[in-house]
Amino acid sequence: MTNQPPSLGAATAVRSPLQANAAFVAIARLAEHAVSDANLETFLSELVAAVAGSLAVELVDVLEVLPGDSELLLRAGAGWNNGLVGTTRIPLAKGSHAEFILSSREPVMVDFESETRFAPPALLCDHGVISAMGIAIAGRNRRPFGCLCVHSRSRRSFDALEVSFLTATANLLSGTIQRHQLDDHHQLMIRELRHRSGNLFAQLLALFSQTAKTSRSVADLTTKYHARVLALANAHRLITESGWSSTPLVELLRALLAPHLDRTTFTGPSVSLGPDPAFSLSTAVHELGANAVKHGSLSRAAGRVELIWSVAPAEGGPVLTFEWIETNGPRPRRLRRRGFGSRLVETVIQRQLNGNVDWDYQPAGLRVHMQVPIGPES
Repeated sequence: MTNQPPSLGAATAVRSPLQANAAFVAIARLAEHAVSDANLETFLSELVAAVAGSLAVELVDVLEVLPGDSELLLRAGAGWNNGLVGTTRIPLAKGSHAEFILSSREPVMVDFESETRFAPPALLCDHGVISAMGIAIAGRNRRPFGCLCVHSRSRRSFDALEVSFLTATANLLSGTIQRHQLDDHHQLMIRELRHRSGNLFAQLLALFSQTAKTSRSVADLTTKYHARVLALANAHRLITESGWSSTPLVELLRALLAPHLDRTTFTGPSVSLGPDPAFSLSTAVHELGANAVKHGSLSRAAGRVELIWSVAPAEGGPVLTFEWIETNGPRPRRLRRRGFGSRLVETVIQRQLNGNVDWDYQPAGLRVHMQVPIGPES
């Protein structure tokens, strides 16, 4: 495989009739459709048909990288057997034709009859493909969306104009896809914001009600409630700054325990949390920190808190195991009646996240063990 047109004899090479003015007209029409077509699938169908006609090739495809980066979906195509477009999945193996295209910055041209570094993909063999040209399609956040490929059943050399045409088409397609992805993301954020706003107001009301029941005075209520709302506000700020998608756990912990970072140790892999786990875990950590300041290790100058976490796969998605370990503080006491803080920790972890909480009152200090399903990581 090379990135230069294969050297073929004039008697065996089939050349495209594409002319400069025809290429310009085709790109201009596609650009007009990209702006006017609200439906991405309609635009993809128009694009592959235009590319097939302009380059006089039998097959055109738009391949999309699926989540997990192990497969490609034949998202759109022209010339393929019935039933394949929209359903066919192609393995994205290391060293494969598709992987080479996705990792290349320029169009990749292949003559499968002379190619020795990899075998032609089975799908192309089934359709009698001999020559091909493909280029990566950039997506959002520097992640490739997939690739745009053209295929011929004859030996074919692609000239500079044809290479430029496919490059311009891929760039136009990339911009259109990213615009649709951004629109979808904005709509998701709006729906999430509506949902979260309702939940947030309900949570604030519940916090006020429960805090009032356990407060001895208005001043006590004001202090406790202010601290709990501030913890929620810090979590909300981090979540919104990350685009309402995912928040790095270590950043969340640092924001919640900012006054005590000199006596706090964090140990664990890089992991990001979605909005639900981030809000609930921030509430739990705030309550543990407040308890440590009032009754635990952070109530003494030598006291320390260690936070250790790990992530393991599970059937329903990744599970975060989180340890809160206090040392060099007063000996913890198991109270006959749980305070509101400990009940709140159990509520947000067990009821809201369907997790588990275990309290271990060791002589050296309180240890809290939590397991929290966190869903797909970002």
